[in-house]
Amino acid sequence: MHGLLGLAGALLALPLCAQPLAQPAAEPCARARDPVRCEARLAALKVCAAKRSAEKQACLAAHMPPVDCRRSQDPRGCAAAQRAAEICRGKAGTELRQCLRDAQPPKTSSKRPAAA
Repeated sequence: MHGLLGLAGALLALPLCAQPLAQPAAEPCARARDPVRCEARLAALKVCAAKRSAEKQACLAAHMPPVDCRRSQDPRGCAAAQRAAEICRGKAGTELRQCLRDAQPPKTSSKRPAAA
């Protein structure tokens, strides 16, 4: 009889233990820097789940909203990267990397030149 009560107590406690695992998908996005973009990313991942490789990258790019550069640590750099991505859309591999390098403005050094 004592073993039966212990088993019943364990079965009753089981749903309480399982609750933290059943979190809604939007909860991780509630703590994200950009919750709207996080939710859009999760939705895009669902839509593009069956695709692979370059086809998946193209699908994700089509379903994702642009980054909000106002929230970036480097808003100017973020905007420049977005412009470069627009210019190079449709390219892949080595051609894409070279296009992105050519499209981005050269980075300025924050160091002062050495005094002679």
